[in-house]
Amino acid sequence: MGTGDWESEAKQRALLRRILASTTFGHSESLQRILLFLYERTRDESALPLKEYDIALGAIHRPESFDPKTDAIVRVSIAAIREKLRAYFATEGGQELVRLVIPKGQYRVRFEEMESSRAAVAPTTSLRKFWGPYLTGAWPNVLLYTELLCFRDGHGNYFRSIYLNDPTVDPATVSPHLPGATPGEIRPSFHFVSGGEMHGSLSLAQTFQGLNVSLEVKNTRFVSWPGMRNSNLIVLGSPRTNAFLNSLQGEEGFTIGSDAILCLQPHAGEQASYHGSRSMCGKLERVVEFALVTRRPGPLGDSAITLIAANHGRAMEGAAQYVTREDKLSGLLRILGAAEDAALPAHFQVLLKVDMIDFDEEVMDVGYVTHRVIGT
Repeated sequence: MGTGDWESEAKQRALLRRILASTTFGHSESLQRILLFLYERTRDESALPLKEYDIALGAIHRPESFDPKTDAIVRVSIAAIREKLRAYFATEGGQELVRLVIPKGQYRVRFEEMESSRAAVAPTTSLRKFWGPYLTGAWPNVLLYTELLCFRDGHGNYFRSIYLNDPTVDPATVSPHLPGATPGEIRPSFHFVSGGEMHGSLSLAQTFQGLNVSLEVKNTRFVSWPGMRNSNLIVLGSPRTNAFLNSLQGEEGFTIGSDAILCLQPHAGEQASYHGSRSMCGKLERVVEFALVTRRPGPLGDSAITLIAANHGRAMEGAAQYVTREDKLSGLLRILGAAEDAALPAHFQVLLKVDMIDFDEEVMDVGYVTHRVIGT
């Protein structure tokens, strides 16, 4: 497609907007900025080739001292963008007549016009199968999220500890963290939600909208079990902060501990616990965290409960991305023995590994680690 034609350029920009707004790219801020930067700088085939340095400074605001030999963020990000583009055109964008690609060995975008016969509406078979109990209309669908407990003084200062989640705690134990405040000034405060949990909630809401089913979003502080027993539930959060999730943790294969995911009876090749880790690749920080997805029958009829749990907000976000992507779920269904006409187990757990990079811990990839089917 020629870039000099106004209609072609308008179509290209419209395609780019759809890609950036898709579930596949949702909430991947730095990847979105890089892809937009590449589009603006390289859609003209006569443009000079971009270097890693150009992208680092122009798209993600690295300092002028940026050195690609010690900071691999551009290479890692471009690889992630290529994978997400592949996933988009294989799923959400399967009906597109034009593909956007970043050729191997190049930092530029290219548009490839597809034959009409090769473009088809992308199926949502795996999404519909995984979320099948939520699509029948028999029960309301409710997503339960968590507000984080903070403590505040009378001067606008807040204190948050991931291990301090009881609002009845003695204020004297908090006062050392709020200098100048007397215990009598310190009050519990629920004003914040983690960015990862918020992004996970948005991914789930967007997916349910695409499947044409409703999803209510409720704060766990304002609901009770009697009020929720007649619903399909999605419970998102950490057992430390989400009382619903904590109460649903049972004697299954995996459980969320205070700082790790615990494997109660490890099988061959499995670990007894899965801890997050941080490492440096030159000047690029890399983070690995784990998340647990549990599907179990609800208390009534054919209702269902899905727990998306982790001790790290971005790990929750990664797990929510995993269960809202057709390509990821297609592979998971095969692993669970639910491909083609086989039924999805009613009770299972899936352990996921979430890879993140850089100081803002942006999710780069989410992968399957292991699973349990309960009751078999």
